Amino acid sequence: MRVRKRALGLIGGVCCASAFGVGCSVAQHQVGASESASALPAPERLYLFSADDLDRAAELVKAGDEDLVRARDAIIAGAEAALAEPIVTVVSGKEGGKFTAPSGDPRDYVSLSPYWWPDPKKEDGLPYIRRDGEINPDRDHYDADKLGNFGEAVRKLAMGYQVTGDERYAERAAEHLRAWFIDPETRMVPRMQFGQFVPGSSEGRHSGIIETNRIRFIADSVEMIGDSPAWAETDDAGVRGWFKEYADWLMTSKHGKDERNAENNHGTWCHTQIAQYALFSGNTGLAKEIVQEGFERVRDQIEPDGSQPHELERTVAADYSCFNLRALTDMGIYAEKVGVDLLGYETDDGRSIEKGIEFMVPYVTGHEEWPYQQIKPTRLDMYNQLFRMATLNMPHADFSDAIEELPPLEGEDLWMVYFWPVTD
Repeated sequence: MRVRKRALGLIGGVCCASAFGVGCSVAQHQVGASESASALPAPERLYLFSADDLDRAAELVKAGDEDLVRARDAIIAGAEAALAEPIVTVVSGKEGGKFTAPSGDPRDYVSLSPYWWPDPKKEDGLPYIRRDGEINPDRDHYDADKLGNFGEAVRKLAMGYQVTGDERYAERAAEHLRAWFIDPETRMVPRMQFGQFVPGSSEGRHSGIIETNRIRFIADSVEMIGDSPAWAETDDAGVRGWFKEYADWLMTSKHGKDERNAENNHGTWCHTQIAQYALFSGNTGLAKEIVQEGFERVRDQIEPDGSQPHELERTVAADYSCFNLRALTDMGIYAEKVGVDLLGYETDDGRSIEKGIEFMVPYVTGHEEWPYQQIKPTRLDMYNQLFRMATLNMPHADFSDAIEELPPLEGEDLWMVYFWPVTD
């Protein structure tokens, strides 16, 4: 499998290269017997994706590449399905104060901590006790799934718009975004004060902050619909303003400070989120400051052999190893955009993000037996995502062979083939 590398762009007064300022060829293709779709020029600014990659994907579709055509068609199918999904916000399902945060404001996000269950030895079950890796189904009553479903709906619609130019997708994505971030009646309060509460112990914990990684594609989605008539300047300013407020809260609140200090994936994701939100809201100074944390995390979280002790102690150790590596890789991509080389960083004794990924390859491709706990099937689709991002963004990495050894992406996961195309 041959991999084409691309240059990463820089922002914030540094340099703006191919990833942040070039148009793409418009690919014409047929969808079914009579419906046609045209890929739009790539946005000038992207975060986890790149204009170069979208250029190449569109060119491959135009050339009739079967894998890319199939991925394009899956993206359109996902966008069509998302059109039919109702707009559900943070206030939905909280009529009469049900499942509302202790603040009493239905716009405050609230979620039950996933691995905490009633104590069977107590009549009232309080305080809850921890069962790592086992998700309490009562969690479904609160806001985590609503946030995740919103993020997925917007991603699907924005991607559909990018590959077709169909204004229906941009219009619906805009409606979702206004409902979650702008409409004063339904706008989520930009904080996570009541995330992952534990009955009998806490009204909300700093660990709840990790749940906003469920909207990690919102920034790219906004850029993709940015030129649509459905997306006004006031909409754009409103959404970016929300993320500025949230980044400020993450930097100044006790929860934010405590989460940033977490030694495992929680701390990594907190710093990674702040980096993205800072870039998205125009605070490149904060982004450049916060990504420096990545160097310390490489030194402290990854061993010279690539293992991650904080994640290997979990009952789903393979999933958490991937989870932390995805956070570090995301952070490294944001770091490149402000002139900081985290993705190519290696300590004197060999610790690096790339080494962490290499450590996992023989296990997830089935060449070696996983020697740690994994009480549920490993999320191999997430490793496919990680390997693609690493291959396209790291200076010398090539995980294309590992991608070929994973189960092929199907259905809704095929969007990764288009947005992270690792082959010509």
